[in-house]
This record gives sequence, structure tokens and C-alpha cells, in this order.
Amino acid sequence: MKKIVSYLRISSASQIDNTSIETQNEKIELYCKLNNIEIVKTYIDEGLSAKTSDRPSYNEMLNFISKKENEIDAVVVYKADRIHRSLKNLMIMVDYLHEINVGFVSITEQFDTSTAQGLLFLQMIGSFSEFERKLIVERTHSGRVAKGYKKLFPGGRIPLGYTLIDNDKLILNNQEAEIVKKIFKLRSKGMSYEKIGKEFNFSKQRISYILSNPIYIGKYTYNGKVEKNKINLEVPKIVSSYLWNKVNSKN
Repeated sequence: MKKIVSYLRISSASQIDNTSIETQNEKIELYCKLNNIEIVKTYIDEGLSAKTSDRPSYNEMLNFISKKENEIDAVVVYKADRIHRSLKNLMIMVDYLHEINVGFVSITEQFDTSTAQGLLFLQMIGSFSEFERKLIVERTHSGRVAKGYKKLFPGGRIPLGYTLIDNDKLILNNQEAEIVKKIFKLRSKGMSYEKIGKEFNFSKQRISYILSNPIYIGKYTYNGKVEKNKINLEVPKIVSSYLWNKVNSKN
């Protein structure tokens, strides 16, 4: 009977491409039962991205299977992206497993790297998956740029004092806008970030961000990390330029 460890992961409860820990575990257990395989240990990382290898259970698993006395034949996952999203990181792991004579099995993609065919199939699947992810990223960036040029909100966190309508237009949120006005007025009178924060149950950092944000005088700039396009939008003002300048001259 083969001995394996199983690895399960979800990045967050809200991520739509996640398969629950319970479902992953059920599928792996069924696979092992049908193939007369013993699950020695199950490792779980919850709320962690597969973009990095810095995951507690993942590293604990590698340490466990690297010990010859544990006699592990393979690492089994529900799907390859549960353990690594990057093809490069996935292949680094597979190469290491190969060195210690441990296979890698994905029950969804139906490959087993202990065979030459399985290793080739893994490389093919990984290449297509990485291409698809990059394509999605490019489309997302292009969509944000297009919205920016149309003078529509390109995306991101909605600043305090505004509401997003029709998924692309910022309008005033009157209740929140009043809070913003009070924050500016209190600061203009000399109140510290800390005291203002306590007044509204905000951190000092958030108060600082609000007071220095030019969106409150109607200027919103979108400068994507990749695009660096500096698209400027006009939005409704919440405070006057005079008050904004007075507050920021104190900083």
C-alpha cells in the first residue's frame, strides 16, 4: 500500500475559485480509498495565498516528507493550484520531490509525476494555466484604463464620503461626507490625528490618509501599478481648496 500526505488550501472564504477544505478532503479520501492508498497525514493552510511558499503547513509538510523514515510515496492535492499558482514555483517543488523520490498527484487534473507522462502533462497544464492568469490580469488592467479615459471610476477602495453607483460613478455619501468635513475642521483647529481618530474610531493612519487625499477637493488620480497612466477624474468636492490647503500646510 502506498503512503501519501494530502495538502489542502483555501486563500479566503470569499474567493470564488476556491473549493472548500471539506470538499478537497472528501475527494482525496475517495481517491485514496479507490486506489488502496494510505493517507499518513493531512496538511491544511487556510486563508493563505499560493503565490508564496511561506505557508506554515506547507513547510511542515515538506519537512515531514523529506525524512526517509516516514516513507512517503507522494503528495496528493485536489488540484495543482491548491499548492502553487505559479508554474515556476510548482516545478521547483516537483523537482525537489523528484530528488527525494516523492511523487506529486493532482486528482482533478489526473496526473502523477512518478511517471514520465504525468510529468509532461503537468508541465503542459501549468503552462496553459499561467497563460490564462496573465491574460486575465492584462484584461483587468486594460478595463481599468478604458474606464479611466471615459472619466469613470476605474476600481479600488471607495474613499470615505463617496458611494459607487452603476459600478463606475462616484457620488457623495452625505452621511460620510459630513464626517469628512468634521475631520478637516477639527484638524484645521489644531486637533491631533490621535484625538481625531478617537473621536471617530479611526486609526491615526486613516486620519492622515483622509486629510492628505486630494479627492476631497474633487481631484482623483488613477495611476495603476502596471500602467502608470496618471488618469485624472473630477469628482464631487467635500471640502474647499482653502480648507484642504490650510490643513495640509500643517502636515
